[in-house]
Amino acid sequence: MRAVLTLVVLMIICGALVADERPSSSPKPGLPKKFTAVDTSRLLGSPDPLPLEAERMFAKLQFERPVELTFAPDGSKRLFVLEQKGVIRTFENDTDENDAEAERAEAFLDLRDVVLSEGNEEGLLGLAFHPKYAENGKFYVYYTAKPRSSVIASYQVSKDDPKRAVRDSEERLLVIPQPYPNHNGGSIRFGPDGYLYIGMGDGGLRDDPHDNAQNLDSLLGKVLRIDVDRPDEGLAYGIPKDNPFVDLPAAVGRDGARGEVWAYGFRNIWRLGFDRKTGELWAGDVGQDRFEEVDLVHRGGNYGWNLREGMHDFLPNTPGKDDRYIEPVAEYFHGEGQSVTGGFVYRHDRLAKFRGHYFFADYLSGKVWTVGRTDDGGIAPKREAANTGLQIAAFGEDADGDMYLCAFDGHIYRLRERDAEVAAEANKFPRKLSETGLFQSVERNEPAEGLMPYELNVPFWSDYAVKDRYLALPEAASVEFRDEGAWKFPVGTVLVKTFWMHQDRGAMAKPRRLETRLLVHRREGWAGYTYVYDDAEREAHLINDGRTVSLEIEHGEGKESQTFYFPSRADCMACHTKQHGFVLGMETPQLNRVQNYHGDQENVIGMFGRLGVFKEPPQKSPDDLKRFPDWGFGNFDRSGPANRNASVADKSREPEGDTETLARAWLDVNCSMCHRPDGIAPMKRDFQFETPLEKMNVVNQPIGQRRRRPPDVRLIAPGEPERSELLTRVSTRGPYQMPPLATHYIDPRGYEILRRWIAAMPKEKAGAGGAEPPR
Repeated sequence: MRAVLTLVVLMIICGALVADERPSSSPKPGLPKKFTAVDTSRLLGSPDPLPLEAERMFAKLQFERPVELTFAPDGSKRLFVLEQKGVIRTFENDTDENDAEAERAEAFLDLRDVVLSEGNEEGLLGLAFHPKYAENGKFYVYYTAKPRSSVIASYQVSKDDPKRAVRDSEERLLVIPQPYPNHNGGSIRFGPDGYLYIGMGDGGLRDDPHDNAQNLDSLLGKVLRIDVDRPDEGLAYGIPKDNPFVDLPAAVGRDGARGEVWAYGFRNIWRLGFDRKTGELWAGDVGQDRFEEVDLVHRGGNYGWNLREGMHDFLPNTPGKDDRYIEPVAEYFHGEGQSVTGGFVYRHDRLAKFRGHYFFADYLSGKVWTVGRTDDGGIAPKREAANTGLQIAAFGEDADGDMYLCAFDGHIYRLRERDAEVAAEANKFPRKLSETGLFQSVERNEPAEGLMPYELNVPFWSDYAVKDRYLALPEAASVEFRDEGAWKFPVGTVLVKTFWMHQDRGAMAKPRRLETRLLVHRREGWAGYTYVYDDAEREAHLINDGRTVSLEIEHGEGKESQTFYFPSRADCMACHTKQHGFVLGMETPQLNRVQNYHGDQENVIGMFGRLGVFKEPPQKSPDDLKRFPDWGFGNFDRSGPANRNASVADKSREPEGDTETLARAWLDVNCSMCHRPDGIAPMKRDFQFETPLEKMNVVNQPIGQRRRRPPDVRLIAPGEPERSELLTRVSTRGPYQMPPLATHYIDPRGYEILRRWIAAMPKEKAGAGGAEPPR
């Protein structure tokens, strides 16, 4: 592989990058002479506006970290809310009858004296009422206790007061030791068969260090199924005879399998939910590094953790997928959220369009998705239904099956349909690039008046594609310039980026337009859209889901097929993270460069200043501002005559700067949107350019999955590229590649520069240690 990479590096760095680019029909002017506002209003709606929004319920009530809402099957209208610190509260749910709001929620059971809630995932976590609660008054709770353990216990309601439980009626059914304060699971549900199902996390820390999830001798990382009515001898509960592993030792010769286990291979189930119509059991399982998942839980099923995460191998060197692992029915990357909250299959009539859909959410992003059924009974792709902005800790149901959300702002919410203008908004959104108003001619690649061209010093690696970039603004003096960090842009801003692929890579000729991506600042936030060109490149059409195309590429040794991926809207926002300010590349070190634009040359920041883009102009000249080195590849070549697509390329294209500067710039551009102290990536690595090397938390640091890699492997081993996991991630493709999205091919120049940088580091160089936070 080294020889192939070296050959491609030489082709890019030293080869002639002559662009044989098709001319347009007429010459066009160079850089804009004055600022022209662009009407971007037609892009400020949405092609698929979210159909639901959150509305607050029970306005007079507020709870402390509510983690569960449920009802008692006794014919009453009472709802019960669990507070994580250890209190169950109850109130009358009579809103729908007389528009009255509950005045207060009374304490039904207070366990704060015995509940351990030192860790963020400990506390009072689960509540389930016995199916015959109206007759026997029994209910069951799941809580964490000292010494650190998970307790499943039964309690009795007071015979004299249905709003009070008998505090000293506790009977403990199970006490499961917990090694760490996280991954407690905690969801308990009675199934349609009358048995109690218990969702257990893997015990905590990272990577499941004790291999609990795959160990049938452990109750951790499992869904358990027990009989609370017919205890076995020596137990406070019974083990149903049809549990899948009751007879396992006799069947396969393995000792020690626990009969309570119903399914296994889970990381941290949060939450379980039975479909009240079909009886199917759904679960949200919280991921670790990259993917969150939703599972349909089947008898005896193995859901893969800690060998699988979502639909992917957990580790780079994991053997091929074992067919025994059951794949999730839905997943999402950590760009969309970082902690799944499982919900319910909706069976109420209030949201009739969603009847039969499973609802789930992300605790951190506040997004809510649904998963429906296809005509043949399969699972349809997940669809975003709402973006609440809430920390949704749980979904709940009332006796009628209507659905509620428990949020950590202390309030209870419900989802409602948005107004009738939603459909009209969708119909207005441009489905063709020519309808956006951003181009005078899509066919000739002629931008509309007012679009301002720009280039970047170090473009993001996109599988050999080069990019043609423009900025559209609704008004002058509206951009907040910053010497450091991302610039701020007004609502109505649109960034236009067209991807070209040279079909002759040896001569860097025959460029083909593949797609134009728009990043739009809507009132609700930033959104990304992908328009894919037809074969004739006369028009580009909006896509929703991701799409792959095969390209025929010429090079010095013949032709080869190359896969290229057009991102979905969710994919776009996986990289354009909130922590990075959503906009990538629009920052001073990247834009401080002279661009060559059809006969005109000017510093990009200087051009923006001349056009009056900034609220306050920079206080320094471009020579005194920070600047990344010129990477020499990735910008569409616009240096030739006025013809839009004709140019004579610079044949040198050598990257500027020393190896360390180039390496740090590459890491900043390709990795820091996730790897930063407040980023979505685990382990708190910091790949920002300005971060001192010793504070990056990578030099001489062990990798997260250190148990399944040679013990001497480090993220960066100074002087030893072959022992550096960073270089392994960059030089391979698969579930643990870097960058994680938008690329199927190794960046040969990036790889070579990182290799030289690591090889040149003194071996005695030490990095600052860093604790590995659990998740």
